[in-house]
Amino acid sequence: MKALDTDVLSEILAGAREYIARAAAIPSDELCTTVVTEEEILRGLLDEVRKAEAGQSRRTLDVAYERLRQTVEALGQWTVLSYSPSAEAQFRGWRAAKVPVKPHDLRIAAICVTRGATLITRNRRDFEQVPGLQTEFWT
Repeated sequence: MKALDTDVLSEILAGAREYIARAAAIPSDELCTTVVTEEEILRGLLDEVRKAEAGQSRRTLDVAYERLRQTVEALGQWTVLSYSPSAEAQFRGWRAAKVPVKPHDLRIAAICVTRGATLITRNRRDFEQVPGLQTEFWT
């Protein structure tokens, strides 16, 4: 199984042809993402809606809501790996070991390690520091 990290899935959702083509080369039953990745993507879009409401965005509110709608629809097409008690235990172990990676990234890594998934990401700097995580770096 191969799980797309937030940076790669965001590129795919934005229509980046190179990333779409690379993902298409992976059998669809092997391709997934994590619930933490979904959270990060949706949180960014919800922030964009709030900024548009306040007149602090280059996007209008209708455009911000449309992006949110399209993204929610697109995310429904992906298999999503859940955050389980075993992922939480893995996360806590890395935190206790002081693995110097942000909590959301460690949670994504914990999901992948406990599910035996390879993480596809562009974030080499952080994810190379996570013990036991199988990665594939796309640039």
